Amino acid sequence: MAGRGPRGKRLFARGQSMTELALIMPVLLVLLVVGIQYAVIGDCALAVTQLSYDGARYASVNPTYTLGTGVKTYMLSVASPLIMSNNGGDLSITMPVTCPSTNPFSFPVTITVQYNLASKIFLPTPFFLGITFPTTVQSTQTAFCEGGAP
Repeated sequence: MAGRGPRGKRLFARGQSMTELALIMPVLLVLLVVGIQYAVIGDCALAVTQLSYDGARYASVNPTYTLGTGVKTYMLSVASPLIMSNNGGDLSITMPVTCPSTNPFSFPVTITVQYNLASKIFLPTPFFLGITFPTTVQSTQTAFCEGGAP
């Protein structure tokens, strides 16, 4: 009965499981942290997509507004708090064409929103084994002018 304790259990079994845990724990922690980082990036991408949709819809039903006279103000008021850090300073909103004043129906209005992710990336890039994270997310949405108020 060499190598066995008072109740017949092997003495090295507990040490073996601690060694296995010590070997696998760093891998699990890296996976967890990278997963959290990608979840934050995905949440920002979803918020940017929703903001560009909201802006295109607002511009399409308010054909007299331009980017400077209401659309951007509206967009910043409905933007997710996640992407409004720095008071919207990381957001870039463009609307190259507004609805025409005469016969605006079925005229496409496109809004592009770009967000700088630098404040949301908490891991160095490239990270473990060359994992890189995007530095910006962008969304473009198009809506057709309706010519009336919402």
